Amino acid sequence: MKSFIKPLMATAIMGLAINAYAVQKDITVTANVDATLDMTTDTGDVLPSTMEMGYMPGVGLEPVTQMTKIYSNDAEKDVNISLAGDPQLMDTVGVNQNIALTVKYGDLILSQAPKVMTASHLFPTGDTTNGSIIQPLKISQSTQVPVASGSYSGVVSVVLTQATETP
Repeated sequence: MKSFIKPLMATAIMGLAINAYAVQKDITVTANVDATLDMTTDTGDVLPSTMEMGYMPGVGLEPVTQMTKIYSNDAEKDVNISLAGDPQLMDTVGVNQNIALTVKYGDLILSQAPKVMTASHLFPTGDTTNGSIIQPLKISQSTQVPVASGSYSGVVSVVLTQATETP
């Protein structure tokens, strides 16, 4: 019996020694989910959170374009697209004038007033599995003029809503 207890105790002590060096890592995972609509890149990836506009001296800011798709849970409902506010770049130091921006989605010039994109145009096959047709999201300087030196930043918020049917 003694020969059985010694190896058992040695194993228990070794197990405690190994556990004393264990590390636990907790990772928080988040997701922002809208089960009705989403806009992604043309490859289905998440849209970039930052797009840098280049500057051409004497001309102004160069437009930035991202090819996109819209995903919907209903291929028969139209989609409204608008902006949450007036898009502009502001000098981060606060000395220079704001720079107004123009945002286009496909052929539509976006504003705070919703524009309707028909389901038949977005999903010509009637299938939403692979997203809509590919369309460019283009952000450009509203008036193409030279800009004062500075560091500018701004947020362009594109809002998508599923059109509701009228009774």
